[in-house]
Amino acid sequence: MSEIPQQAARSTLPADFEFALAQGFAARLGVLARHAGSDPATVRWVERAAFAVSRATSAGHVCITLDTLLKEQDDWLDRPRQARSRLRAVLLGSGMVCDGDAGSAALTPLVLDQDNRLYLARYYDYERQLAHALARRAQAATDPVRPEAAGGEGVTQYATEAVAQESAEEALAIRLQTFFNPAEAGQVDWQRVAAVLALSGRLTVISGGPGTGKTTTVVAILACLLAQAAAHGQPLRIALAAPTGKAAQRMQEALLERAGSLPAALAAHLPRHSYTLHRLLGVGPGGRFRHHRDAPLPYDVIVIDEASMIDVALAARLVDAVPAASRLIMLGDKDQLSAVEAGAVFAELSAQPCLSPARLDSLARILALTPAQLAAALPQNRPVDAGADFDPGAARLAAARPLTDCVVWLEHNYRFGLTSPIGRLSLAIKEGAASDALAVLAGDSGSAVLYEDGGRDLSAASLQTLADGYQPYALALRETLEVARGLSDAGLPDPAPLFEAFNRYRVLCAVRAGARGVDALNTVLAARVRQVAALGTAADMGHGGRRGAAKTSADNGVNTGTGDGTSAAGRDGIGGGIGRIAPDAAWYAGRPVMVTRNDYALGLFNGDIGIALPAGQTLRVVFRNADGTYRAVSPAALPAHDTAFAMTVHKSQGSEFIHAALILPATASRVLTRELVYTAVTRARAQIAIYAAVDVLAQAIVSRTERDSGLAARLAEASQALRDGR
Repeated sequence: MSEIPQQAARSTLPADFEFALAQGFAARLGVLARHAGSDPATVRWVERAAFAVSRATSAGHVCITLDTLLKEQDDWLDRPRQARSRLRAVLLGSGMVCDGDAGSAALTPLVLDQDNRLYLARYYDYERQLAHALARRAQAATDPVRPEAAGGEGVTQYATEAVAQESAEEALAIRLQTFFNPAEAGQVDWQRVAAVLALSGRLTVISGGPGTGKTTTVVAILACLLAQAAAHGQPLRIALAAPTGKAAQRMQEALLERAGSLPAALAAHLPRHSYTLHRLLGVGPGGRFRHHRDAPLPYDVIVIDEASMIDVALAARLVDAVPAASRLIMLGDKDQLSAVEAGAVFAELSAQPCLSPARLDSLARILALTPAQLAAALPQNRPVDAGADFDPGAARLAAARPLTDCVVWLEHNYRFGLTSPIGRLSLAIKEGAASDALAVLAGDSGSAVLYEDGGRDLSAASLQTLADGYQPYALALRETLEVARGLSDAGLPDPAPLFEAFNRYRVLCAVRAGARGVDALNTVLAARVRQVAALGTAADMGHGGRRGAAKTSADNGVNTGTGDGTSAAGRDGIGGGIGRIAPDAAWYAGRPVMVTRNDYALGLFNGDIGIALPAGQTLRVVFRNADGTYRAVSPAALPAHDTAFAMTVHKSQGSEFIHAALILPATASRVLTRELVYTAVTRARAQIAIYAAVDVLAQAIVSRTERDSGLAARLAEASQALRDGR
């Protein structure tokens, strides 16, 4: 059960092919049901169920409800309970559907749980495996702080003794004072709460938006763990990982930036490398993961960033591979877009932050607060009413939740503050308050702006404004190519200024296709950047470049030659006349690309950004490593990639820019959701510009992403089974 989920590749398939796959699956189950003796009516229901659940997983759902199948039936409208009961009996009697009580090997192709959720068998099994693994891991967080070593083995025999407990809490309080900024008197510092939970248990889920200090918190947690391990004379093996290469690189860079605040002896033991999740788990022969329950990961602490991007299948594989004694820390933003594949795992795990009475007492002592102060500050589902005195009996209700003492929300924003325009805009979007969001955008701040452009095509003014955002990059490109002219044939110009300029700004799109999508805007923006960088003149293009520039439409910048603004006459030249490439190539100096498929041999991963630069008579695509160094790769050797002047909002996760622009389609659609707009807005540090019709933006803000899942139910079942000793 350690193979890479086959479903993970389906999101890249054309919609009509996914439709055909669902039809084929439904037809196959119909044949099997018929051979098992089912009557024609039952066969039709099996086919309908198989088709519907297959299509649902392609759309990001883990399961569907029976009501989804019944919604067009008259008897369901009149008597829904009876209709559900009859359909349940029909499906379970077909031989193609089971109730999920069986083990993995005995599951039928479809599973119908007790709450009438219908699954593909493998997704039910993923969800069940994940829930049991998380419940076991969460159970280790139910005791007060233990004076133990970070690696898992330690002096836990003293944990129940009052003297040892007090000593452990005092030692932890001192470490928090050492590695965290001073706390405001009487206020709950949730970064410190997260640290205590991470140091006390085996699972910690930390949710917070950009600028809420997730990386700062993790650095302090790792420092505490390293100090704790050193005190016991034990090594501490730490792994950093994220779903994409870009997110992994940014996590590594952020951690190294903050390492300077630590004592040198501790900073030296921070990890110097980060991994994509697939690389962390290891892809072996036949596409199987090398690490799983029987061959666990060799780490004591595993930190996963951008966990909101993890689907249920990958989450199940990840948690299965984490050793029982190791700590798993998951960081993400519950309000961001969920995974492209099926499931919204992180949003579900972080939905209910709550603390047990024992943890409330322990935390209160460590943080010099009262249990009532701490309980009243819980952001949601608080065990004690904010206006009441602390009631241990009421707080005890939280202990029944599967992830009690495992979840923390970080809500204080240190980057732009919740009173800044971007802060107020992001908060309004999170709350689905479209009118408040529009009011922020209507202000005169300049840092959160709405351009009311709702036509099928973006206006010439909008296109010019979008292109202007890349003016610093185009000018940096011009200077870089001037330097390149004076280098030897094998020399590469310094790419650092170019990367710095490029990473300041990005155009984000909700969709790929259409005049307001990624593909069209990449063509427009590439042409205009090349014009500004003087790549469209005969002097710089070398061969017919002026004719290529002349073919650029005056009103929208779309080149009538080849993609990215290179004409048929000019596509054999590259910037500055330096070198040549094949006549049918679309490459040019300054072209930014994003890798879209992992290549383990090259060490390039989904989300990595590279920029094409001249090296003598050839082009090389330069990538920045996590340690700040650069490496060059031949364009011909690259895995699948896209031009990256514009990218989808999904692809922007794990990135941040000084300025960002969000382009919405001309009309509302189901892809336009609150989570998409929020994710785009929070990519920007200083300015966000939105190009959309007011009604389309407002509709997106009030539309939440809804994904059918039973993970909460599976977690409750697993937690109850552990309490019952099963």
